[in-house]
Amino acid sequence: MPSNPKAEPYLGQQYRKIKSQCVKKKGLFVDTSFPASGNSIFHTRAAPADIVWKRPKDIVSDPKFFIDKASADDFAQGTLGNCWFVAACACIAEDSNLWKKVVPDYHGQEWSTDNKYAGIFHFRFWRCGKWVDVVIDDQLPTRGGRLIFLHSKSRNEFWSALLEKAYAKLFGSYEALTAGKSRDAMVDLTGGAGETLDIIDFRGEERKTRLFDILHKAKINHSLMCASIQAKSAAEMETKLSIGLVRGHAYSITAVQKIHLKGTGLFQFFNREKILMIRCRNPWGGVEWRGPWSDGSPEWTKVSEAEKKELGLTFDENGEFWMSFDDFCRYFTTIDLCHIVNTSFFTLKKTYSKVVFTGEWKRPHRAGGCGNHPTFLKNPQYLLEVFDNEKEEIMISLEQTDRRSASFNKRGENYCIGYAIVKTDLNRKYRMHDRLERVHAGPYVVSRSIFDRVHLEKGRYCLLVTTFDPGNESNYMLRIYSEGAIGIKELVKDEPKPPGCMGKPKVAATSVTIHYADGLKDIHKEGIEAYCIVKCEGKEVKTTVSSKTNNPQWKERVTFYRKQPEEDIEIELWDDNMLKDSYIGAMTIPMSKKSDYTSGHIIRRYDIRKTVEDRDTVTGYLWLNIRHTDNVADA
Repeated sequence: MPSNPKAEPYLGQQYRKIKSQCVKKKGLFVDTSFPASGNSIFHTRAAPADIVWKRPKDIVSDPKFFIDKASADDFAQGTLGNCWFVAACACIAEDSNLWKKVVPDYHGQEWSTDNKYAGIFHFRFWRCGKWVDVVIDDQLPTRGGRLIFLHSKSRNEFWSALLEKAYAKLFGSYEALTAGKSRDAMVDLTGGAGETLDIIDFRGEERKTRLFDILHKAKINHSLMCASIQAKSAAEMETKLSIGLVRGHAYSITAVQKIHLKGTGLFQFFNREKILMIRCRNPWGGVEWRGPWSDGSPEWTKVSEAEKKELGLTFDENGEFWMSFDDFCRYFTTIDLCHIVNTSFFTLKKTYSKVVFTGEWKRPHRAGGCGNHPTFLKNPQYLLEVFDNEKEEIMISLEQTDRRSASFNKRGENYCIGYAIVKTDLNRKYRMHDRLERVHAGPYVVSRSIFDRVHLEKGRYCLLVTTFDPGNESNYMLRIYSEGAIGIKELVKDEPKPPGCMGKPKVAATSVTIHYADGLKDIHKEGIEAYCIVKCEGKEVKTTVSSKTNNPQWKERVTFYRKQPEEDIEIELWDDNMLKDSYIGAMTIPMSKKSDYTSGHIIRRYDIRKTVEDRDTVTGYLWLNIRHTDNVADA
């Protein structure tokens, strides 16, 4: 992704055009869409009378956008309960490739003799599939001449305070930034894919080691991470534990390392142990962990000076501290990650292919709710095909439009969202109208976004993205990442379109589920690698090839839309061989008995014969489930 991706002007405000007009009129920009008033600070109550809006030039004599370069020290939380946003900002500040996406033309926004100051600034945020460019004036809320919200440790550095104001404008007020999720802020600042991990799900040494490996790998891949300790009640929010940690508070995770301890004896280099460690940062600054491996603790005598230097170890009161991974898992409860997934082909690192869809949950045909409801299939559907024989890991990110945002038409809490993957026909082209076996159901969470990993075998599936309750309407973005080859497209049409004036319409649909074969004769003792070819009205569909067995199984379905529903369906059984496939036999589904196939729930046995015409020699049996309907919209 480029450092300055293309962005859509928020509220139609174009930065360059507005700045040019202000410079021409020799005036300072005043943003009437987010005015310097109490309503921009609080939307539920009146703002305190002693808050005064001031421009940086009226706060200090020598204001700067940046001093030196961006760093985590530029983000000190103020009186607003938005540690989730501050922690996310501290994460991106350490990576110039990330903060340059958010801060476009940062040289041009600096107070300098080269730039014509006009009291206008702009920042970019990722919002459900697109970057938006948010323009603000530089009037900031102060009390006693000092910033009351987010600020830098350097009193004359203002980029962090201006960034917070732009984000508050996106939400409608500063107050709206209270009590959010670090994951959402990290996504907004990067365009990455957000994921939440509950540490309780990784109990036991083996699972805990797996969690460390996940975090270590994520850090290597430049993912952003924050951690928090759950507050069990409103009274516990931001209360301090005896060991210095704070409940209900977001901490940036700035390093995940295996640290070598000093060895002993003659071969001390080889005797060295490793300890799993993690480094966190408190947006408040000086409030730090006071347990083992805290700043200046005796445990650090076990680490060589060279190792300390490599870690960049300092014992400053800057809110950053190390702790053992065991202690981290003992006290912290939740980890928010933002995956910056590598999709570049020009790299030595592991790469993924990415597919992005945007869509809408909308009544009456695309807002059916989760699988608990009979309207489940009235949701957006995507045909997903996995081509590799090995189980494929697929990462799925689903994000809804943030209902807490000021731009949402009916502001409120976000919906509970999730997804499900079900099997579908080998030749599926249209939306599904009956349910097949569910393969996987993703987490349903009241959250702006969800992230999940699923392993799928070779085959065709239908992925449905849903809200939990029917009738909830919102826009969404679906992102799918995979290492191997997959195919995916949205299923839009419910049924085949009507033919032209000379064509014959499709008037019925027949679905055939091939379960398994047994009683096969004249085959190798070791069995066969079998497949079926289903033939109907001049079309052929081939099943997958079974593993080597005497009783091959498929559990695969094909559906044909019929112009001539009275025409029989033929199925051939074959043995897959390296040089030449061997024909086993065939059977016919008599459509003269189509009235027997209306329920679709009965599995029947059918004779396999050497030829369709052969009425005597049975070479085995196929077990099928057949469903026929005269309404193509039901198939």
